[in-house]
Amino acid sequence: MEQDRAVELILIELISSRICHDLVGPVGAVNAGAELMGEAGVADDEALALMRKSGLEAARRLQLFRLAFGRAGNSVDTKSMRDAVAQSFEAEGKVTLQWDEIGIDPAHGRLVLNMVMLAREALPFGGDIRVTRESEGRITVDAAGKRAAFRPDIENVMKNEVSPEELDPRTVHGFFLRNLAHRTGGALSVLQDDGNVALIYD
Repeated sequence: MEQDRAVELILIELISSRICHDLVGPVGAVNAGAELMGEAGVADDEALALMRKSGLEAARRLQLFRLAFGRAGNSVDTKSMRDAVAQSFEAEGKVTLQWDEIGIDPAHGRLVLNMVMLAREALPFGGDIRVTRESEGRITVDAAGKRAAFRPDIENVMKNEVSPEELDPRTVHGFFLRNLAHRTGGALSVLQDDGNVALIYD
């Protein structure tokens, strides 16, 4: 019991660090916009536009984190998860997402959302992500783009059993996804080829 609590605490700390890291950029931009208001040579509408854009980006990221890591992801319908990540990618303008209705429950929808988010990390220059489900239930998230690849440390935690003490804020999401796959009754596989990566759940 004590060991389980220690593991949970490590994961909470790392996921919190990851969320804070990903929010620093847009939140900092909101602050920068506020500081620009009233300065000579800077129109207030320009500063407000920066604040609005950055505020929306922060809100989109928070929504994804809420669905991916929070309890809400176990009860929100899959369409809402799909729409949230699609809107985030559309605003970013670097990644296209094809995720049609594949007939899965919220728990598996949350799993796919995390798979899509990890696949996005493998596309440093943007690209295309596609979600498919085969008749026997296998779910595949394919990502293709220039220099598409998972970082070796992230690939390792998705493929292998890793102690939580070995994780850091960058790798904790891959660890979380692997364990989420086990909790939903399946297993996660990782494939990589030149310019293509795939996460497979079956």
